[in-house]
Amino acid sequence: MAESSSINSVIQLPALTPQPASAPPRVVPQPGGAGPLWRSLLFPVRGQRAVELGGATDLFASLRDVGVRFDRRTGVTEPAGVGDFDLVLEDLTRGRLPARGVRVRRLLSRGGRWVMALEARRCVGLAGRKLLRRARKDGFVTIETFYAYPSLRAPRMLVPLDSPEAFRYFLRLAVGVRAPRYRALALGANILCSLGLHRLLLSNLIVVARRTA
Repeated sequence: MAESSSINSVIQLPALTPQPASAPPRVVPQPGGAGPLWRSLLFPVRGQRAVELGGATDLFASLRDVGVRFDRRTGVTEPAGVGDFDLVLEDLTRGRLPARGVRVRRLLSRGGRWVMALEARRCVGLAGRKLLRRARKDGFVTIETFYAYPSLRAPRMLVPLDSPEAFRYFLRLAVGVRAPRYRALALGANILCSLGLHRLLLSNLIVVARRTA
């Protein structure tokens, strides 16, 4: 990978704000290395409430460091109306399966977010498509997707996948001026991006669905 001051940064577009086609993604410095990945994505504040579906893991541990309060119940009861969780977190790495029978939208307060993190040896493929379908079926309209490069637990960049411009900017950083083989891979990735298939052929996928009403 070409040397760049962006190597320990997060590529982050302003949340849920459409960008002009010519605007490059904004690069936000990430102090302290790769640890604050989830904080840079969710901008948590002290006192927010979160629950982890399927039990606690280390993936979201940095949120505790800034004062997010994690619900310790083993079961999750759906409220009749609007929920009171700011964050519903789901770690689907290392063979963990999605929680079944839970209407996540009912757990969230207005503006709350459901975060699903998925990884695979080669590509997320059909499993990634199922996550997006699952969020839409639960009534979410505002859904964002991200790629943690090179991995979820040792990230250097967070790439917004819903913006072709941001993804192509990432390719330029990652490939640089390397050998023709890498440039050919970048060309293939650009074609997949044009077809809307790039997010399913990456090794990990982060889905963030927001409750807006």
